[in-house]
Amino acid sequence: MENNSKPKDHTNVEALGSYQHSRKAEKSCKPVRKFIYIKTMKTGSSTLACILLRYGLKNELIAALQQTPSPWISYNVSSGSYDIMRYNCKNFPGYDFMANHIIYHRAAMERIVKNAKYITILRSPYTLIRSRFFYMNMFAKIRNSPSESNPFLTYLKSLEPSGSTDPRCCEPPQGNDLSRRLGVCAKNCEELPDKIRQLENELDLVLLTEYYDESLILLKKLMCWEFEDIVYYPLKVNKNPLPPITGKMKSIIDNISIVDMHLYNHFNKSLWEKVENYDGNFEEDLAEFRHIKKTITEKCENEPLSDNCNLFYMNTFPMAKLLYSKQLKYLCTSP
Repeated sequence: MENNSKPKDHTNVEALGSYQHSRKAEKSCKPVRKFIYIKTMKTGSSTLACILLRYGLKNELIAALQQTPSPWISYNVSSGSYDIMRYNCKNFPGYDFMANHIIYHRAAMERIVKNAKYITILRSPYTLIRSRFFYMNMFAKIRNSPSESNPFLTYLKSLEPSGSTDPRCCEPPQGNDLSRRLGVCAKNCEELPDKIRQLENELDLVLLTEYYDESLILLKKLMCWEFEDIVYYPLKVNKNPLPPITGKMKSIIDNISIVDMHLYNHFNKSLWEKVENYDGNFEEDLAEFRHIKKTITEKCENEPLSDNCNLFYMNTFPMAKLLYSKQLKYLCTSP
């Protein structure tokens, strides 16, 4: 999105703090402190998780964390609950947020965090599947074949259904990972629009990888947070060149990612509707955020070991461990 707005001048972090104090005085909303983030894979989700975990740390929120060191919180189908660290304190105030890889089960989540805002992030299935393919090093598994000239195309072909019988709409799971995690699965693809509309009614915001900054402006507005709450350092970015996605590849992905395609297209349209209905000057806020992000990034490049910059660069796993250790200081654990 082109931006011609001229941002205000902020030369240092002190100026940023002063600016944000004046913005706070103008606010009539109250910052949201209860939220659940359904973390997807290869969508820029770790960067977003760090934003949310950092907010929890800075505001002493209580995170629902996994029982064992893992980026996942597993869901126990038989008990209908998540495997989280429990605190058996008589005065336990309850959990404030979740921000992990997790399968979406609304009723189970509501039992953990009451009155939460629900957030997730999606990415175009075209680039998502390619990113996951190279991230999982599937290239190495296929390149050993001397006749193989395009391992990614070979992988895509391996996901195509065999025979003339159409698969369930949510299969294969490798092609519909987003919808599977969000509980959108249909035996009949005609059911998809209703299922996606139901999900839209349950989620407060769906961010898109391709429009990261724009999505974060909507997140800031939804949560009534400050610009400094949503600044980020991109994590797990593949700096190696990836092969182009050809028309043949797109055709296969369209076929194997039917649900994810419906899901992404729906929430792509929804995001821009939110931008059009934005309460305020969206372009001005977007320019302001990008300027502030640049200012903080430059400061942290010069002072990477300062407290705030340490959190700015920290990945999800060490940040979750830091949350866990801090929570132990003011919460009792089960015997």
